[in-house]
Amino acid sequence: MYFKNCKTVEEAKKLYRQLAMKNHPDRGGNVETMQSINVEYQQLLKAFDGQTDGEHTYHYDRVKEQQVIDKIYELLALRLDGIEINLIGLWVWITGETKPHRKAFKLAGCKWHRKRECWYWHNGKKRFQSKGDLSELAKKYGVQNFVNQEMVAT
Repeated sequence: MYFKNCKTVEEAKKLYRQLAMKNHPDRGGNVETMQSINVEYQQLLKAFDGQTDGEHTYHYDRVKEQQVIDKIYELLALRLDGIEINLIGLWVWITGETKPHRKAFKLAGCKWHRKRECWYWHNGKKRFQSKGDLSELAKKYGVQNFVNQEMVAT
């Protein structure tokens, strides 16, 4: 119903974020619609398990996917001015005027990355191995930007 034309994981994730921004109960949508979107999204991700897009193979993990979505909404709900939230792969990176919001990020479970000089959140045991900057990571893994509580497609 919502994801008929999605042929890749990236298309599904991008469309899900757009639908969630419009239909989430915290943003004026209703619970039933959001639940329907969530069910269809999870089913689609299961179907994409094992899909390869050249150099990466997608492995479905419902818990991790939902944790990332929940963390983004948690950070957006803080309504902090001057920050940008970037989803790169399953990592959430926070840039911009972050210094005044340091305590809020710590309370949200985010950590400071010394080399990239920004905050990040990732729920997993695997450590980030890439030595590139955020723009290089965005090219490699794809990026979705959230600025001032609005989603910006990139």
